[in-house]
This record gives sequence, C-alpha cells and structure tokens, in this order.
Amino acid sequence: MKRFASSLLTAALVFSVTTSVFASKDPIQNEIYNKPVSQIIHPKYVESIVEKKETAKIKASYEEEIAVLEESHKAVHEEIKALEKVKPVDEEAISELKKEEKALHDEIKAKRDELNKLIERVKKVVKYGEEAVAKIEAAEADFAKEESEIKEKIEKIKAEIKALEAEETVDEEAVAKLKEEEKALHDELKAKRDALKKKIERIKLVAEYGEEAVAKIEAAQADFAKKESEIKEKIEKVKAEIKALKAEETVDEEAVTKLKEEEKALKDELRAKRDALKEEIDRIKLVAEFGNAIVQIEEQQALFAEKIAALEEKKEEVKAELKKLRETKPVDKEAVDELTKQEKSLNDQIRVEKETLETIIEDILYAAITKKAV
Repeated sequence: MKRFASSLLTAALVFSVTTSVFASKDPIQNEIYNKPVSQIIHPKYVESIVEKKETAKIKASYEEEIAVLEESHKAVHEEIKALEKVKPVDEEAISELKKEEKALHDEIKAKRDELNKLIERVKKVVKYGEEAVAKIEAAEADFAKEESEIKEKIEKIKAEIKALEAEETVDEEAVAKLKEEEKALHDELKAKRDALKKKIERIKLVAEYGEEAVAKIEAAQADFAKKESEIKEKIEKVKAEIKALKAEETVDEEAVTKLKEEEKALKDELRAKRDALKEEIDRIKLVAEFGNAIVQIEEQQALFAEKIAALEEKKEEVKAELKKLRETKPVDKEAVDELTKQEKSLNDQIRVEKETLETIIEDILYAAITKKAV
C-alpha cells in the first residue's frame, strides 16, 4: 500500500471513473441528497473524509486538555484583576500570579502548536503514507543536526572576525581568509538545504508512483539536461557571433538576420524538448497508476486517429466538390443535395467513431481500476 487511504481511493475510482475521466453529460447537482453515488464517492472526496476523520480524532485528544488550561488561565487572570482592586496593592502576589499566567499562556500556545503540527502530519500521511512521512522526518532531523553544526561554525568565525577587526592593527589578510571560510560554510548550508528539498520531493514521488517510475523520470530528466546544455552552448555561440558582427565597422545585416533565425530555431527546439519531457513524465506517472491500460489506450487512439483522418479527408473532398458545384451556374440542385447528404453522413460517422473511442477508453480504465481494487 503506497498511501494511507489507497484502498479506499481505489475503491472510489471504481464508482467514479466515468465521471472523472470525461466530463459528465448531465448537469451536476449541487445538493448531496440528490447526487448520484458516482459523484459522491470520488477519490478526492474520500481522501478529504479520511483527513477530516483523522484530524477530528487528534483535535479531540488535545482540546479537552487545552480547555482545562484555558480555564486555569482565566481563573488566574480574574484573580489578578481582583487583587489589583485591593488597596494597598500586593505587588509581590500579583507578580507571582502574572508569572503563573504567562506560564499557562505559554503552555496553551505550546499545546496548540503541537496540535497543529500533528494535524499537518496527518495530512501528509493521508497523501503519502506513514513510511514516506517517517523518511521525510528522518531526513529533516539529519539536516537540522548538520545545520546546527554549520551555524555554530559560522558564529565562531564571525566572533573571530569581530575580534580581529577590533584590534588596533587589523590583519586584513586573516579577515579576508575567515570571510572566505564563512562564505564556504553558507554555500555548504545552502547546498544541504537544496539536497534536502530534492530528497523530500523524491520520497513523495516514490510514495505516489513507485521506485521504478521515479527512476524512469530521473533518467528522462538527466537525458533532457544533457540536451539542454548542448543547445544552450550553441545559443551562446550564436549570440557571440552576432555580437562580433555588430561590433564590426560595417555590419552584415543579412548575416546577423540569419544568425538570429538560427538562435530562434535553437530556442524553439529547446522549448519543444522541454514540452516533450513534461509529456514523457506525465505518461510515466499514468503508467505507474494504470499500468498496461495506458498502452492499450494509446493503441486505440492511434487506430481511431487513422479512421477519423480518413473520414475527415473524404469530408474535405465532398466539401470541395460542393463548393465547386455551388459556384457553377445554374446550380445542379440534385447533385448538391446528394453531396450534402454525403457530408452529413461523414460527420455522423466521425461523431460515432469519437464516441466509440471514448467508450473504449472508459472500459479500459474501468477494467484496470477494478483489477487493481481486487
């Protein structure tokens, strides 16, 4: 089980596949009492229920204790107000009560902070699962330890710099060296923070899509990074050539224009590769969720695309013939009517093919999900 509520979500998908994959053909009702079950038991709705129920349990376990502390805090506050009315004012007693009041206030705040942290943790567990959240927490704890050690070193260096700068004759070389050390530590801390962020993102991805899918995504990203670097290098080279041409006494505008076209083509190529990477990653995620169903869907899309393209081609031929007939005077009404019928027939066939494809995709997804739910 990848996630806390995965079995519930999978079961919910069995009910909601036809409404979640394609837009519903009927108007969606707003009231829950007259909604079809397929609209009520939806993955996101089920996930929100799990989150709501688990959050309620945690709140219940804390709110009673917080309520007791708040009553005590209120009682102490009232006692302070009562003492302040008594003359002469017992400043010592009031001071002690104010300390108690502050301690209770701090305790209430600490309890609320603790409750909020637990609620945030539950949300993560619902989304990514207990195992993934435990890994994230372990990674954050390791980073916190390293961060504390590096910050301690930074503060020590700062103190050394301050001491050197306070001397009558400042050793500028020693100060510069310490500042370089300080910068290196700041850079190290930033690198570790960035590494933590990437690690957490990967843990979340693995929790949602599995290790195999994440490995494929990383391979695709690495491949893109290599191509991106090569294209950017070419772009910089073209830019340098343009700059050199423009710096000449007589600018060869034709050559500059040609180089600018090359630069644009390279930028377009990079954008296309970036879009292709996004599509590839989206597909990897879908395959991780629905397995071979995605391949089946793509096969059906290719098959129907061919059929629909052939029908569209025939329709365009008929439209061209119709246009020609209508431009010829006198108009052959009988021939026009016959071609108009053919055009309508082709439009109907195209619509049927599209609807058939939609039904096939729904059936493939339904089969994949119900198999997954077993």
